[in-house]
Amino acid sequence: LALEGELYWVSMGGSIRDVYGRKDKARTEELRAEVRIRKEERKLLDRWDAYDTRWRALLAATTPIAFSDIPWPVDPPPTCVDALTPDAIAEFLFTPLRVRANTVAKRDRIRASLLRWHPDKLSAVAARTIEEDAESVRVGINTVFRVLMA
Repeated sequence: LALEGELYWVSMGGSIRDVYGRKDKARTEELRAEVRIRKEERKLLDRWDAYDTRWRALLAATTPIAFSDIPWPVDPPPTCVDALTPDAIAEFLFTPLRVRANTVAKRDRIRASLLRWHPDKLSAVAARTIEEDAESVRVGINTVFRVLMA
């Protein structure tokens, strides 16, 4: 509880003081670093939660979809298939695994993603794609799947 209070105080711009009332620069910097790490971890977890939420919404809907409606595993969302590079996909999928409270193994993330992005499983989604985006969606799905297989 005391640590959380100190973290809050430092995140609001305050400085930690030692038992004599002097500014404890080392402790303050240590806590600022912890605040930065927690903020970055929260951002990564929120990005992954938004990705999962978009997938659930996409699979539950029955309306026609465009290329931009698919939650591609890259950040920022791509405007074309060329943005679906192996490095961008790996960064999106595996960076959240570095969060200290993570319980998911890299192997499990790959397995779940392979099941999600398998072209046969996504045939219903591809069938709902509007005519002008159908080819780019098909190529994008195959690209993501090939990257995951590699």
